[in-house]
Amino acid sequence: MTVVQKYDGLIREIQDSFEEKIVALRRDIHREPELGFGTEKTAEKVLAALDGLPLDVQTGIAENGLVATLRGDNDGPTVALRADMDALPITEDTGLPFASELDGKMHACGHDGHTSMLVGAAHTLSGMRDRLNGTVKFVFQPAEEREGGGRVMVEEGVAEGMDSIFALHLWPGLPFGTAATKGGPIMAAADAFEMEVQGAGGHGAMPHLTADTIAITAQVVTALQTLVSREVDPVEPAVLTIGQISSGQAFNIIPETAFLGGTVRTLNPDLRKKMPERIEALARGVAQGMRGDIDLDYHFSYPVTNNDEGAARRALGVIGNLFGEEYALQLPNPAMGGEDFSFFLEKVPGAFIWLGVGEDVSGLHTPQFAFDEEILPRGSALLTALALESLSG
Repeated sequence: MTVVQKYDGLIREIQDSFEEKIVALRRDIHREPELGFGTEKTAEKVLAALDGLPLDVQTGIAENGLVATLRGDNDGPTVALRADMDALPITEDTGLPFASELDGKMHACGHDGHTSMLVGAAHTLSGMRDRLNGTVKFVFQPAEEREGGGRVMVEEGVAEGMDSIFALHLWPGLPFGTAATKGGPIMAAADAFEMEVQGAGGHGAMPHLTADTIAITAQVVTALQTLVSREVDPVEPAVLTIGQISSGQAFNIIPETAFLGGTVRTLNPDLRKKMPERIEALARGVAQGMRGDIDLDYHFSYPVTNNDEGAARRALGVIGNLFGEEYALQLPNPAMGGEDFSFFLEKVPGAFIWLGVGEDVSGLHTPQFAFDEEILPRGSALLTALALESLSG
């Protein structure tokens, strides 16, 4: 049987057999979004959707993650397929009839879709068990957003024994139904920092008797931008963004402290290691020059999402065979967003793949993010085909 024959009719089969269930699951998860590691209800919904399949299921991994294992009738390698389950602290503004019922929580990054597509792949591959030359692990992960559920799952041994691993991410900006990836870095290391700016407070009418933390903070923010513009090679990708500033409680009082928070994105490991030292030195120099000081708390969060070259080629071949060559896109450059699938890719050769939901779709992490659910069976088919190809020898 050729690869093309293996995939022939796969999308139609999933549409006919499982699309209604996949869509219903996605909407059920979307109505009740859960944050971080607290994905208990989502995990319960996944378990119910997998009920009756020939899977060995482990629960309680990384608190509310689960791994479902499908063993084929023939011996062979182990391929893993991963989906993230958590939502974001965003108030939804989509107008969908199944919009979030929980204020301040929303599936604004497509994880409800990722989870549902993986359940669809589990149903499809379970029906092909007698044709599988190896094992498929379906990994449902909590806490991708900021908290590093992937790191915890790896620490708890989930990556042990895997020969390859793949994950999809719905992606606005790419034409609907296309899929894109590349070998090497596909997403950046994503680190974070918090900084307290310290001064001497006082009356707003008497600034000469203070060390004004508001003024110091303003100068620190401006100075930090020179780390990228004047200290990083212009052809080296790097981002330093200040996303939080807070201080003061009254218009006429100069506060003693101010707070700022930011993120640093890099692709170069040496540059990544250098950034905390340079941020601290530059900010402290500015603050001390204005009679204040700073205290920096720097967090190395997610490493670079680094695709295996062979796995990325395999993925592009599968995309072309399944959807058509015109739908398989080789990315020219990585994105500077972060992704904790990177922790799995540090242990197991694999690939992270973007699945296009349209060029006019609102961006990820926005209150208006919504996608056409026709993408769900296509995603399930792609995950299924990736598993079949990885077990084909």
